Amino acid sequence: MGGLKDEIKGWIAEFSERYCAEHGKHPVWREPLVGLADAESPLFPELRIIAHPAHRIPQDYLPGAKTVISYFMPFEARVPDNNASGELPTVEWADAYKLTNTMAAELSRHIADRICEKGFDAEVPEDFVRIIDRTYSCWSQRHMARIAGLGNFGMNNMLITDSGCGGRFFSVITDMPCEHDKPDLRERCLYRIDGSCGLCMDACMVGAITGGGFDRDACEAHCNENGKTFTVTVCGKCLSGMPCTLKDPSV
Repeated sequence: MGGLKDEIKGWIAEFSERYCAEHGKHPVWREPLVGLADAESPLFPELRIIAHPAHRIPQDYLPGAKTVISYFMPFEARVPDNNASGELPTVEWADAYKLTNTMAAELSRHIADRICEKGFDAEVPEDFVRIIDRTYSCWSQRHMARIAGLGNFGMNNMLITDSGCGGRFFSVITDMPCEHDKPDLRERCLYRIDGSCGLCMDACMVGAITGGGFDRDACEAHCNENGKTFTVTVCGKCLSGMPCTLKDPSV
């Protein structure tokens, strides 16, 4: 399994370096993380219960799907560090967010093409940006990463990985068989472990994060308001300057 993961990491590194050079951009990421989920895991259909009834499963995109490749592009420390203060997100945060999203649209297709070169089929769930009932994604990239063993959710509704939560998740679906990662469902959030943190609650500008849960409607409305200034729906205050921003704080 390490061989395939390392190969995918190599594709990501090569593509992102070339993409930034061709577009006159500076790379803003640390080393990517890759997880390989069993496409037949019962955790996928369970998302229609815990996330949304219209949430899609791997076989909706690719009949016979066997593996969901989830990858995480963690930002360099300077990106979230600069976004930790002030009421508005920084231009650097918004630019990193836009660059990552734009590049990943092509990067995911590149990964799929490389898988196809090996003689397998692969599909990119490009409609993951489609929103259901105002705030729900039809293909939650963070839930994909959780099933692929990359991490677990914190109070800020972000997935805390070994490289923290400050970054972006994407995925590719394939019928390529391989050894799969198992979900790592241990708690990583310090507040959930022993109540010793809660900084993300203090950082949220609209009180969307409380001990009682996460108000996705309030969060979405605030990000959309920021979008009027930055042409992308961003905030990131709850995952900037946190113990979980750049690493798993539980270890």
